[in-house]
Amino acid sequence: MRAILSPYFQLGISAILISAAEVFMKTGATADLGEIDAVAVINFAALSSIATWIGVVFYVLSFVIWLHVLRHMPLTQAYALSSIVHILVPVSAWLFLHETISIRRGMGILLVLIGTLLVAASSANAEEKL
Repeated sequence: MRAILSPYFQLGISAILISAAEVFMKTGATADLGEIDAVAVINFAALSSIATWIGVVFYVLSFVIWLHVLRHMPLTQAYALSSIVHILVPVSAWLFLHETISIRRGMGILLVLIGTLLVAASSANAEEKL
């Protein structure tokens, strides 16, 4: 039970929820919902898609978890670690939406991963010293 309440575990769950929310929102936004006004600035039709609402629920759940994380972790650390979303979202879009990831984008994702791992390692070292 203690591992589940760990802010690191919670941060991971939050990142996964945000990634899933983005995939559902994209699915809802691009669903064939009939005739859509080509000049409309806001895609109100997407609000009739269940995928959009699943995405909204995932965002809300992620927000609640984020508040828990912030109670137990410095903001600078939590925010840096949350950058894992910049890896999970494109990979999820590639896996589930069949979007492409260019070489340049892939290299950027790799750099984000390296940065996130460095922050995670320094966070682990700081906690060991406590």
